[in-house]
Amino acid sequence: MSSQRQVSPQRVERAAPERLGARAAAFNRFYIVLMFATILGIGGIGMYARVVSQQNGETVARADDRANGAHAMAATLNREQTVVHSPTREVAAPRLRRLGQADRAFGRAFAEFAADGRAEDAAYVRELRTQHDRYATHTRAAATAFAGGDLRRAELIEARDVRPSLDAMRRTFDAISTDSIAMSVRATENDRRGDIALEWMIGAATTIGVILMIGFALLLQRYQRAAVKAAGAQLAALEQAALTDNLTQLGNHRAFSDDFAREIARAKRNGHPLALALIDVDDFKAVNDLHGHSHGDEVLTRVGEHLRALRQEDRSYRVGGDEFALLLVETSSSAAQAVLMRLKQAAQDNLMGATLSIGYVNLTSGQLEHEPYELADSALYEAKRRGRNNIVCFDDITDDVNVFSPRKAELVRRVIAEGLLSIAFQPIWDIESASPLAFEALARPAPELGLSGPQEAFDIAERIRQVYELDSVCIAKTLAAASNLPGGSTIFINVSPGSLSHPDFDPNAFVAAVRAAGIEPDRVVIELTERRIENVAIIIQRARALRSLGVRMALDDTGSGHAGLEILSKLSVDFVKIDRSLLVQAVDDRTARGVLAGIIAIARETGSYLIAEGIENVALLDFACDAHDARNLTFLGIRGVQGYLLGRPELGQVNVHALERHHDYLKTRRRLGHPQEIGPKAA
Repeated sequence: MSSQRQVSPQRVERAAPERLGARAAAFNRFYIVLMFATILGIGGIGMYARVVSQQNGETVARADDRANGAHAMAATLNREQTVVHSPTREVAAPRLRRLGQADRAFGRAFAEFAADGRAEDAAYVRELRTQHDRYATHTRAAATAFAGGDLRRAELIEARDVRPSLDAMRRTFDAISTDSIAMSVRATENDRRGDIALEWMIGAATTIGVILMIGFALLLQRYQRAAVKAAGAQLAALEQAALTDNLTQLGNHRAFSDDFAREIARAKRNGHPLALALIDVDDFKAVNDLHGHSHGDEVLTRVGEHLRALRQEDRSYRVGGDEFALLLVETSSSAAQAVLMRLKQAAQDNLMGATLSIGYVNLTSGQLEHEPYELADSALYEAKRRGRNNIVCFDDITDDVNVFSPRKAELVRRVIAEGLLSIAFQPIWDIESASPLAFEALARPAPELGLSGPQEAFDIAERIRQVYELDSVCIAKTLAAASNLPGGSTIFINVSPGSLSHPDFDPNAFVAAVRAAGIEPDRVVIELTERRIENVAIIIQRARALRSLGVRMALDDTGSGHAGLEILSKLSVDFVKIDRSLLVQAVDDRTARGVLAGIIAIARETGSYLIAEGIENVALLDFACDAHDARNLTFLGIRGVQGYLLGRPELGQVNVHALERHHDYLKTRRRLGHPQEIGPKAA
């Protein structure tokens, strides 16, 4: 993780990419509108040009129609002239009839011209009508004179009246033709100019549209690039935030996983030293419960501040609720020790009473190939076990601890999730009656899992903080297997102190489960193991609640440490089980015998029933049977024994015949004193 992860991430500016994106979207919409407007503009210009061209074509056609009308009227006029100048021998009636036909033909041509005419042709129509009426009158008079043989009069009429009328009409026809030609020429010229203008307009509109579209496209591209850049910056900030713990501003678990894998690869490649430290706030739950969550958050925040105040090259992370990790890159073992000592001292001075437990490992090339995280975790576990507020290096405990792998952690999770364990029962004997006092339920993980036994399973469960869950499975399995015992048997059930103090443990629910299995509460003994006894006050409270409901209590492994004696001094228990290691030492060691005498004295005062565990040979059995307080002969001292000599744990139905053999053996030994013969083989 870069050093930037050690500082508070800048507030992500969300408005910038959103604003740029909105602008880009607006320009994109405007670009589309502009494109359609350009297309519509070009189309509109084309439609307008088509309308103008159509109008010009109509003008040309109208001009042609006018010219044709004038030509048709001129042709009928010529026919009338032919009738007028026909041979003189033709009589008047046929001549006048033919003249009438020609006149009617002119009338039809004139009517058609007048019907097709526009406002500008009205003057021509009126003039032609007047001229033709005058002409028709004079031509009839001339035709009559020709038909009557009065040539002189006919010539006079033609010269004086017909010819001027004819010339006037022909001038009108010429004017109409000339005007029509001019109109056609103008329309054609307008059409040509319109085509040129259309080409220019289309070209200009296209050019302007292309320029505008290119401009807006470039502007849009600019905004899009800016939006992409801003979005990239926002994404980078969000990714940074996703790798940062909000409370402490340290890297989170994901950041640690990524950086740890990268640093391991770099250490392997370059051969430089690498140290990993795991840090835990001691009794953080108690800190929260006592002072409140805001106080707990303040403690975690100060831890983060102290971690960020270390060397610039150090990289720190919050990997869990109260768990932290520290990568010491290219750091020697002595330098790592100095850094961690400084951190521990600073925390001790500034964490408002809270302390830190630290476990670390200086990773060698061989350790880098296996489970480096588990090595540091084992050191942290040892630091907690030694009483907290400690620093433990894995190198100092490498011969004393077992390192479990993530694979085995997953196996334990499977045991919990799938109930992959069985329950074996081992008898506990009352020395005086030589009869089974009770049977201890012992969990056995499924062999196919490859776990070495229940001890390893519980060690791993404690490391992954799932002891309560594993205990719950064992309790359920034990109650289900109780039918394998002789009727009326008492059952010792091992429960870790951490499970008894767990927030989810309910004494009433436990008793309800016992009754549901068909067992009376007074036939169940909760056997507290001496496994990291914490929260003694809560354990005592829960134990008293169980005893008030009829469940009896036993203390296991007493004498192997100080926690059991602390519980024994504060809580009256029904049974006290003496650890085998103390018994073995007490055979030859006066100090160990003194400790044993102390336990016997406490048991005498509290009325507890003493049981010696691990009886695997006759010497230990004889010692246990004779161990008592010499000053009080009325108190028998050790009253019960348990071990392979008197029966191994059995899966399934308990072997009644084996119980009888062990009963006879124990009874015989008590009656004979200390015979030297070897007892029966363990069943």
